[in-house]
Amino acid sequence: MKQITVVLATNNRDKVKEIKPLLEDIGPGIHVFSLNDLQVDIEIEETEETLEGNAKLKTDAVFALLSDRFDNLVTLADDTGLDVVALGGAPGVYSARYAPVPEGTSPTYDYNVNHLLREMKGIDDRQACFRTVIALKGRLEGSSEPHTFESTVEGSVEGEITREKTGGNGFGYDPVFWVNSARSTFAQMSIEEKNRVSHRSRAVRKAVEKLRSILTATP
Repeated sequence: MKQITVVLATNNRDKVKEIKPLLEDIGPGIHVFSLNDLQVDIEIEETEETLEGNAKLKTDAVFALLSDRFDNLVTLADDTGLDVVALGGAPGVYSARYAPVPEGTSPTYDYNVNHLLREMKGIDDRQACFRTVIALKGRLEGSSEPHTFESTVEGSVEGEITREKTGGNGFGYDPVFWVNSARSTFAQMSIEEKNRVSHRSRAVRKAVEKLRSILTATP
């Protein structure tokens, strides 16, 4: 049986907690690791202007780092943006670094959420959409020559920005993102509940189907 290593190309442990369970049943011989599992230390600066560009930056960097270590390797990375209608689509691709902070530091989850609530003060139109783009990059040993591939998929969910934080679970903007279909914020959900409806889980499920089709087509 072909052994395939799937590596989550992120240092965000909160994302790993959500994504990893969704990848457990891809198929036999497939083993999923985080960078921490493999003791890989790499920082990848998100410099692209699109979610797709940033996701591909991460898969490319981790694939290049590990391609000599594994014969059958797939790297998977996501980039997620919160698009708020009243803010012209902001924070969008800059969602993780939305709040102003001193040079050389990064905003915390709370900084970003609090900054968003300040920006939305007095605004009645609270419509928003969470979008996740997942990039895949891989090399699988075939019967005659290696098969290499790259692919991207997207998942989204519609909602609204609440006027105050609600719920204690999740991370990022979860306490202020009201999911229309679930009638609650992400922060009021368990990981299992969130993974049934979230933008990220929808993108991951598409990525799993894409990967399964690639595996089926690779002899």
